[in-house]
Amino acid sequence: MTTCLRSLLAVAASISLLATTPTQAQTIPNGSFDNWATRTSAVSSGVEAPTNWLTYDDHFVYFRNGQQPISNTSGTTTKTTTARTGPFAAQLQTVRIGSFTFPGFLLLGSSLKHGSADLPGGLPFTTRSRNLQFYYQLSGPGAVADSAAVLVLLTRRVGGNAVVVAEGFSYIRTLASTYTLATVPLNYYSPTLSPDSVAIGFATGFARNITPGTTLRIDDVSFTGTVTATRNTEVAAAISVSPNPSPDGRYVLSTSQAGLLAAPLTVLDATGRVVRRETAPGGAALNRPLDLSNLPIGLYTLQLFTDQGVVTRKLTR
Repeated sequence: MTTCLRSLLAVAASISLLATTPTQAQTIPNGSFDNWATRTSAVSSGVEAPTNWLTYDDHFVYFRNGQQPISNTSGTTTKTTTARTGPFAAQLQTVRIGSFTFPGFLLLGSSLKHGSADLPGGLPFTTRSRNLQFYYQLSGPGAVADSAAVLVLLTRRVGGNAVVVAEGFSYIRTLASTYTLATVPLNYYSPTLSPDSVAIGFATGFARNITPGTTLRIDDVSFTGTVTATRNTEVAAAISVSPNPSPDGRYVLSTSQAGLLAAPLTVLDATGRVVRRETAPGGAALNRPLDLSNLPIGLYTLQLFTDQGVVTRKLTR
């Protein structure tokens, strides 16, 4: 029963947990797990879950809509008063129910969006943070071998697609009877993009065979530090737009680097409103037309989302 969990976590490589001194934290809604609500669904009745987080019960609501549920999995994620701070923490536990073994997992967000361009779960987030940090306890006879894990993804919607701006992943393989600080560094794939959403996932077991009784407590989840966006001047210099101004609103983007123009783009008007979107074209052409002839005369901003950063140009129509 860990198939959907593997699909969420398999996109990242292992990064070791690092204990560091906490720095100024950036807020994650209910990152302290102090707020819980009772959710009733076709799968479970009267089950408590942390607000702004999804559990295995929410997973069954989505994937078994209109079907007979396999089981009530409410024992996999519960509220515990064994907290580092505040009244509560989240307790994830691997549980055997009938012939199935269920890992406990938590996913930041308020709804599952599988099958769309969105990543599962997620909430709005716009900061280029340096690290994810949290406090944990880990116990159980098979806890180390079960490979508990955490994944964080910062994404941004570009040209209708969710693009990963940064990610961090780590196994949690060190037993801890008291709350222990863990820090997961974020690896950025773009020097310039800022995210518009964040997804975080915790799980008690990522191994193929997991052991009932593995317990992972999580408290005080936050982001620390900031990674400054940098402009790739070489890429920006490699792209030109002509004619500019354009009397008829028709432009040609040119470059000497094959493939650089094969990127999604947006055009904003003087108020910052998006007035045109284009997905990435195929091929590696050195020229690309841009037709704004249907737009009013005025000033516009072109944003080209290349794999080496965002290139911005002011256009006069």
